Formats: sequence, C-alpha cells, structure tokens
Amino acid sequence: MLKIRPCSNIIRHYQLRSSSVSINRLTNDEISAHRLRVYAKERQTQMERIRRVEKIEVDVHDPIQSKKLLMNKNLSTPYNCAQHLSSVLVDRSCLALIDDKYVWDINRPLERDCTLKFLHFMEDKCQEQNRAYWRTCSFIIGYILQTAFKSNNYLELCSFPPPQFQFGSFVYDAKLNLGDWQLNRDDLRCLSIQAYKLRDLNLRFESLNISKRVAEEMFSYDRYKLAQIPHMLRLISPDDNQPRLTVYKMGDCHVDITRGPLISSTKQIGRFEFSAIHQIDVPSYGEQMQRVQALSIPNQLHLHYWTFDYLLERAKKLNRSSIPSLPKINSPLSKIEQVQ
Repeated sequence: MLKIRPCSNIIRHYQLRSSSVSINRLTNDEISAHRLRVYAKERQTQMERIRRVEKIEVDVHDPIQSKKLLMNKNLSTPYNCAQHLSSVLVDRSCLALIDDKYVWDINRPLERDCTLKFLHFMEDKCQEQNRAYWRTCSFIIGYILQTAFKSNNYLELCSFPPPQFQFGSFVYDAKLNLGDWQLNRDDLRCLSIQAYKLRDLNLRFESLNISKRVAEEMFSYDRYKLAQIPHMLRLISPDDNQPRLTVYKMGDCHVDITRGPLISSTKQIGRFEFSAIHQIDVPSYGEQMQRVQALSIPNQLHLHYWTFDYLLERAKKLNRSSIPSLPKINSPLSKIEQVQ
C-alpha cells in the first residue's frame, strides 16, 4: 500500500502527544489495510459469480470518434471503451453518460447494451463533472488526513456533505484528536503537497456495491461510519430487503463510503490547496469535530494565480454545509443530508 511521507513539522508536533494514544488501538495504517483487505475479498467474491462472459453492444457517440464496440458485460468499463478509440478520450474523460440519461463512473463496469458519451471538464454544461470533481476531492481529503500524520495518531473519519458550490470549498468532517495543537498555515501547505503527489501517481477510482454485512466488516474500526451504515442503507433502498451500499477504492491506498460518481483518476487533479480547519459542534454524536476545507480545480482548467488565490481566501470561511447527522428516516431532508 502506498505510504506518502508525512511533513516533518506535522510529525514533530505529533510526537509530543504520542504517549496519549492507547497502545491497544489500531493504527491508521492498520485500519486502512483492513478496509482494503475486505474490499479485495468482496470484489473477488463478486467476480467469481460471473460464470461466463456475455457480450454487449456499446454505441459510442463522441466528436473525436463514434463507433459501435462489442464489450464484456459486467467487466468492461467506459475507460476500456475509450482505450479502443483514442488516447485523448482516455486522458480527458472524467465521467460517462449512458443512454443520454445516467451519469456513470468511467471505471464502473457496463451492465447492458447502451449508448455512451464521454464527459470532460471543458464542456459548456459541466455541472455533473464539477460535482463529481468536488466529491472526489472530499474523498481525497479523507485519505490525506489518514496518511499525513504518524500512523498511530488515531484519526477518526466521519463523513463529507454533498458538494455545494455556493460555500466555496469542499470539506471532510473528522475527529483529528490532536489535543490543543492548532494547525497553522505551514501545516495546511504540507497537507496540500500530499495532494500534488497523488496527481503524479494516476490512481484510479473504482466502485463496489456491498451488503450491510460486508460494510460493517469493512468499517468495523470506524465508529462514525458504523453508526451511519444502517441509515444510509435504509435511505438508499427503503423498500429493498437486501440494500447495497457503494464504496470506492483509490488505487490500492484508500477505501471510503460515497454514492459517487467520482472522476477517473488522481491524474485529473489540478491545483489543490487546503484552506482552513474549523471546529464544529455535532449534536448527533454529542461532540466536537473538525471541518477540514480545501479548494481545487481540474488539471484541464487554467486560472490565473491571482484568481485562484482570491477564491482560496473565500474558501477559508466556515463552510455552512450540513454537519454530520443521523436523521430520522422519515425526515424530508434525510436523503439530501445523509448520503454523500
């Protein structure tokens, strides 16, 4: 599993507090490795259920090249389709549109005959692409938080709200457990550097639908996520006796819960800056957490540094997106606030 080298000043601050961490508690690396093992085992189980390869016809419509492709059902992805057509499509496509109706992950297997369009960030209408990008960046914050600090500095990820552009930043809510240490501007810069390193690694995002049993095993060491799983499953499929939860894996590094879709890979990340960390009260859990905020643009887009810095100043203000909650299932806002 990839291990990003932490910034030295973060380690130095952490080492003053390492004695307060319980020696019986798993480290962040061990918890991440557990999630990845369960993910790999479940994926292998699901692949073994595919007894024979069935062919599907994928009708690709794209200005670069349109073509009908014969692909493998539940195995071939839009990314594989792009590989048959053009390296430009491979590099720039962040999402796919199926049958002019369904927004689809580039790395998600196709399930039936369909038409396919590739989506990228330079289109006139790109709200879905932007939502997927911000959602992906929140996902990445979770990974960076768990790897930038020394592994046995026990950090608890909670969740991140849906992208809301009006607040000027994407976020991840977590319990950093850093005592009275307040991260300063240099520390935020160190966290930002970790995101830039991910860009060069071209880590792909892959999804997997899992049962409640598998989800609870996967996140058995994550108390916040364990509390969320039953609520998420009931909200996603209230009338389904066997609802499925969607998790995503980034390369072989990180697994987290989100309904997606996410972009194709970390290669599509452009400038990425952590902007602020705010204390927030979370009544549902009866404690305080930290709201970690950041701002980024895709690598296909280019902003003058002054414009980005101006937006970054705005991104330092407390993001007013919904805080983590375990709402009642019949609440009219539940589906909006609970499912990432």
